[in-house]
Amino acid sequence: MIQTYTILSSIILLICVLPFTSYSKKKADLHFNEVKLTAIDGDADAQYELSGLYAEGEGVEQNLVEAVKWYRKAAEQGHDSAQYKVGLSYQNGVGVSKSDKEAYIWLSISAENGAPLNGRGKAGELADEIRKNLSTIEVEEAKEITKIRQQQISQRVEENYTRIINELNEDGWEINMKIEDDGSCFARAFRPVKPVSNTAQVSAPNWRIAFKSLRRHCKEWPVNNSESTKDHQITIPIAD
Repeated sequence: MIQTYTILSSIILLICVLPFTSYSKKKADLHFNEVKLTAIDGDADAQYELSGLYAEGEGVEQNLVEAVKWYRKAAEQGHDSAQYKVGLSYQNGVGVSKSDKEAYIWLSISAENGAPLNGRGKAGELADEIRKNLSTIEVEEAKEITKIRQQQISQRVEENYTRIINELNEDGWEINMKIEDDGSCFARAFRPVKPVSNTAQVSAPNWRIAFKSLRRHCKEWPVNNSESTKDHQITIPIAD
């Protein structure tokens, strides 16, 4: 009798759990596909998120090689945290062949960009530790490669600025970037619709994130409703 009850309970539990598991899997699969489409379209944040999905096996079979591939795509667009992840991948040989030289290069780039979470300190500390494993010649070569990659990344980031600016211009926003005499920087979006003004201000650690924030805030103020009767100005200071 006890055995029969146990079997019956197990069957009932299985019947209850299976639909939920199936729903969760469908939801994860759908999210993965949506993120991948955006990543393929060139969005660095989506590429970074897609890397995490591959790394954790969420919505897709776990694939560390694919994870690093997409981390690198995001890193090459100036995504600070992705640069850090690429450095760690090379340091530990996860998803790629272990390479202290490549780890040093990418961690140095991440440290230079000063990502908000890992920060200049953490990435810099790891780069300094890895540097001890490199010869003098390897360090000099790595520095040259780092310089070249930073220039390439800067060019791609500027291309993304232009794409976002053009996109917002089409929606009636005026965009400008400015560096004050005291060295402070900001990105600003303004839509001139008289007579009332409405402003929003947030901060960002770098230009890439600043322009992403501008786009998000601008999209939150649609052109064709009552809110459009107001002036809108969004100022995003760039943290040092």
